[in-house]
Amino acid sequence: MTNLQRPSLPLLAALALILVLAVSPGASTNAEAKQTAVGRVEPDDLTDKEVQKVVNFAVKTYNDMDNDVYFSRPIQVMSASQQVVAGKNFYVKIKFGRTTCTKTQSDLSDCPFNEQPDQQKRITCNFEINTVAKQNKMSVTHFNCYHA
Repeated sequence: MTNLQRPSLPLLAALALILVLAVSPGASTNAEAKQTAVGRVEPDDLTDKEVQKVVNFAVKTYNDMDNDVYFSRPIQVMSASQQVVAGKNFYVKIKFGRTTCTKTQSDLSDCPFNEQPDQQKRITCNFEINTVAKQNKMSVTHFNCYHA
């Protein structure tokens, strides 16, 4: 017959402590806390340089895809948010206005908005733009526009 020894009190206390720490909700690590932020859409700062790059890309994409002969530029960037995925998804909402400059002109940065009632064009667009910084890649994955 085998003689089983009783575990010592310090060993039992150590095992109990390990068990409590393993199931305690306050025992999360930094890696776990960061992981919960992945996938969550969070508001973004409109003055952030990365957001500005995304907005500029959205404006260029809009003008490239719009068949209007006049250049459009933002009246207002209404909102921006981001979601960490394999890269980042940015969600931007931009209100555009038609300018007096045609797309064939070289300097479009200072084009005034067209204020003639029959020539005004106001449109709001929602863009979803995916960026992968390591690959220096940016692409519009979805956008829709409506008259404002």
